[in-house]
Amino acid sequence: MTAPATPPVPPAAPERIARVRSLLTGVEGRLGIVRDVAVTGHSVAGEASPHLPPSRTLPVDDAVAPLLPGGVLRRGSVVSVEGATSLVLALIARASQEGSWAAIVGMPHVGVIAAARRGVDLARLALVPHPGVDAAAIAGACLDGMDAVVLGEGVALADADRRRLAARARERGTVILSAGPWPGAHVVLAVERSAWSGLGAGEGRLRSRTLTVARSGRHLGRTDRVDIPLDAEASLFPGREAQARRRLRLA
Repeated sequence: MTAPATPPVPPAAPERIARVRSLLTGVEGRLGIVRDVAVTGHSVAGEASPHLPPSRTLPVDDAVAPLLPGGVLRRGSVVSVEGATSLVLALIARASQEGSWAAIVGMPHVGVIAAARRGVDLARLALVPHPGVDAAAIAGACLDGMDAVVLGEGVALADADRRRLAARARERGTVILSAGPWPGAHVVLAVERSAWSGLGAGEGRLRSRTLTVARSGRHLGRTDRVDIPLDAEASLFPGREAQARRRLRLA
C-alpha cells in the first residue's frame, strides 16, 4: 500500500523573507515593476515575524471559512474563484494579517486601496499587474517566496504551465488562488448570486452583501451552495487605506 504523501512544510521565516526579497528584486529589474507595499506603524515592509511557527495551512476570516475544507487554505493546493474579486481578496486577508506573504499577478484592476479595504496587510503584498509574456516565469518565482499567489484571468498560461505551477506549489507549500477557472483545482468556488443590503427608502449606502457560492472540486466532492456575508468595506485596519492613498499620490 502506498503511504500518503506528507503535506509540505513551509520554509522558516528568515529563508522565506530572503526568497521574497530576491524574487521581487529580480522581477522589478526585468520588468520595471514597482511593488505596492506600505509601512505600517508596527512593522516595516518586507519583515515577517520570526516567531510565526511553520504551518501546513493558512488561516482565513470566519466569514469565508465555511467555503473551504476545514475552514483553512491548505498549502500546496489550488483554489479557483470565479465571479468575485472581493472574495479572492477576502481569502488572503487573514493570512496576510498574521504574517504571511501574498502576491497578485495579472490583475491590473486590483490596487492597494482595494486590497486595504478587504483587510489585506499591504506590508506583505506584492502586485505584478502586467506580467506580459513572462507570466509563467513570474508566477513560478512568486511561488518560491510567497505563501499565497493570486493569478488573474489575464495571465497567459498554457495547460502545461498550469501543471508545472501546481506541482511547484505542492513542492513549495504555497497556495495558488486562480481568479478564474483552473482545470483540476482542489477547490472551486463559483459566485452565483450577490445581494446587497444597507439602502433605506432611497437613501443610505450599501454596507454589506451576501454571496451565494457553489462549492465543488477534488477536495469537496459533490457541488453544494453556501451563503456568506461579505462587508462592503471589511478592512480591520482603517489606517491602511489612508496609507494606500498617500502612496498613490506620491507615485
